[in-house]
Amino acid sequence: MNRILHIKLRTILGIACLVICVLPTTKNIGKSQAAEDNALAFPYTSDWTSLPLSDMALVNSYLSHIQEACRAYYSGQGEEVPTVSWYYVTLKELQSDPQALNPTVHITFTLMPYVDAHNPVGVDEVTFAASHTGQITLMEYKRIEAAV
Repeated sequence: MNRILHIKLRTILGIACLVICVLPTTKNIGKSQAAEDNALAFPYTSDWTSLPLSDMALVNSYLSHIQEACRAYYSGQGEEVPTVSWYYVTLKELQSDPQALNPTVHITFTLMPYVDAHNPVGVDEVTFAASHTGQITLMEYKRIEAAV
């Protein structure tokens, strides 16, 4: 009985040492430091409760326009067309267009399109002009940071 208890205790201690020594080096405990080292400089969140309601409304309202602009940009580059999801889009800025005859707002979003299983292709910015009549015009789509 004493020998069986000794073997079980030795097995448990061996497994505990394995967990303590090996798992941190494979970055399986807590946040992945490898992901932080290679992370793109992009302020996205899936915690929508922390965002202003106006930001959520703009992202939701413009998502189909953002997806179409992304599709046109990457098709024109001859690259695989990535996916754009709401949780990888943030509102960067709102600006009025002082040169427009009628009230026009420029809305810029930052997004992180991805291919396959959420492999980011980079960080992009897209700017739209929203006129007083509700017309939405794509002003600019550009890549601001390529994925490593």
